[in-house]
Amino acid sequence: MDIQFSVVIPLYNKEKYVAQTLKSVVGQTYQNFEIIVVNDCSTDNSLGVVQAIDDSRIKTIEHSENKGLSASRNTGIKAAAHSFIAFLDADDHWDSSFLETISNLIKKYPKESVFATHYRENYRGKIILPKSKLPSRTKGKSLVINDFFKINLGRLILTQSCIVVHKTVFEQVGYYDENVTFAEDIDFFVRCFHTYDLAYFNDVCHTQNVALIGSLTETSTKNKTYPALEKYQIEDDSQLKFVHFYLYCFCQKIKSEKRFEDMKTVRKEINPRFLNFTQRLLLLSPLFIYRPILIFKRFAKSLGIELSTY
Repeated sequence: MDIQFSVVIPLYNKEKYVAQTLKSVVGQTYQNFEIIVVNDCSTDNSLGVVQAIDDSRIKTIEHSENKGLSASRNTGIKAAAHSFIAFLDADDHWDSSFLETISNLIKKYPKESVFATHYRENYRGKIILPKSKLPSRTKGKSLVINDFFKINLGRLILTQSCIVVHKTVFEQVGYYDENVTFAEDIDFFVRCFHTYDLAYFNDVCHTQNVALIGSLTETSTKNKTYPALEKYQIEDDSQLKFVHFYLYCFCQKIKSEKRFEDMKTVRKEINPRFLNFTQRLLLLSPLFIYRPILIFKRFAKSLGIELSTY
């Protein structure tokens, strides 16, 4: 089975990181791929860094105007020469075995269309392994996850940089919503995993860099558009819990930014029946109670300790 990948890398002002990102792709043990870098009008030397790398498999596409992350991914998908689309953000990197691991998943589960591995987080030099709801006996093994929403209620077991999607999935469930500029991956996951299962290798093959200057985790979302997850007509209980959990997360993020009227608007869409006791309590807590919890959580993370406010 000849498996070929199109690696889509959206690029916007990542000159400090994109060389390592590309190096991690070029150095893969599995070498059957093309790389599509979509430059979304970077204002730094990001594009120059990419063009300085001498590899004929690297193709660059330049947007004439800044369109955002969703549009950059969509541009890459539509330009892809191959059926399996691997996504990698320009400040993240893969272990050298990532594409080989995915190719093995594709061979083992030829009827599946979405593939991923676990990941580690690099939080300002501290390495954190996100907690998973998968049984410990699956560590280092591959499996098909039929209920994505149940397993991912809380910490996600994948990121946008360790997922590979067959092109036909986008034809079935739609592309990334270009009107959404925050949590666009969550919006896609709701649509994708309503229809498809996930073939998954339960071990780390990817590093996500978090808390970088300019990253969404470190900047205000005041001018960002959140996905309207409440619009989806859903009957499955696990998926409803997932959607309302993320509406809760959006609400708490907006609260932390002191956007109280926007917070109230989102909170009206949340059905408390789908939240646990702690989430219901935190949802109604005022900022002067919630903020110290966030500060302590970030402090613990800076020490390499992950605490949950879920």
